[in-house]
Amino acid sequence: MTPRPGVGRRPVARTVSVLAALVAAAGVALHLSRSANPTVLVLAAFAFAAWLFCLVALVAALRARSVVLTILALALVGAGVVQYGPLVASSPVSDDDPAGGVPLKVMVQNLEFGRAAPHDVVRAVRTDGVDVLLTVEATPESADALRTAGLTSLLPHEAAATAPGTGGVAVWARFPLSAPERVPGFSLGVLRTEMAGPSGPVTVVAAHPVAPVFDGPRAVEEADRLRSYLGGLPGPAPVVVGGDFNATWDHVRFRELRELGYADSVSAGGDGWVPTWPADRRFPPLIGIDHILARGAVSVGETSTVRVDRTDHRGVTATVRLPA
Repeated sequence: MTPRPGVGRRPVARTVSVLAALVAAAGVALHLSRSANPTVLVLAAFAFAAWLFCLVALVAALRARSVVLTILALALVGAGVVQYGPLVASSPVSDDDPAGGVPLKVMVQNLEFGRAAPHDVVRAVRTDGVDVLLTVEATPESADALRTAGLTSLLPHEAAATAPGTGGVAVWARFPLSAPERVPGFSLGVLRTEMAGPSGPVTVVAAHPVAPVFDGPRAVEEADRLRSYLGGLPGPAPVVVGGDFNATWDHVRFRELRELGYADSVSAGGDGWVPTWPADRRFPPLIGIDHILARGAVSVGETSTVRVDRTDHRGVTATVRLPA
């Protein structure tokens, strides 16, 4: 008897579908996990890539003509649509200003031990019309290099708490800034300053909580501390937060900032996938850990990235529209 065409390939397709579904299910679980285990936290940064295997599982299930595997694959596809749908469906932060608010262009840049090319940073500020620049890993030498490169001619006001290595944080702005307040309890640095913005006072926070790859429990502790600190900032003045969060959309503690009224530029703007790290490899950046958020704004979005030499992070720019 001659076997029907394709019958011999069905066991292989079934196996591929099962294995791909397991990887996708792991991605869904990582997206929801609250574990403090360092390995889980690092893997969670790649949960989206794992979830994409549900598409492989679906194709293989259809090829295997398995109803059960097809339903399972479709369920995983649906779970991902729920998880990642907010990244492509823009939503206003507030409906208080139908005119659209006053635009404030914000840029975030990790200077990587202060080695980032200062002229690249200044060129991005000039080209993109940046109003506020938030930098982390800002050393005294890198701050001097930025000034020499002409940053202060564009953003004359500064609130800096520079430090050697990775512990420095600095904010530069087109508008007056108050003296910097370095927030205690963070290994790498969180800085707060008050800005006399174009439409009124704005609280500006530059944040750099520790990465889970170095210390998982400490990363969870700092993420919770940052959430508590940001939640306790007084209103009704808008708050703009930016920096290297060492967290992606797939980290539950980062997403929980939405419960405090903060909207990140990517999900609020429907800007999709905006990877920022690593930016110094032969391949493109893989994950988005640099973010701009706002609370009390009309909207935040229009996210894009900036290439800066000699740093492993892409810069991120976004437009925060302040209440008029």
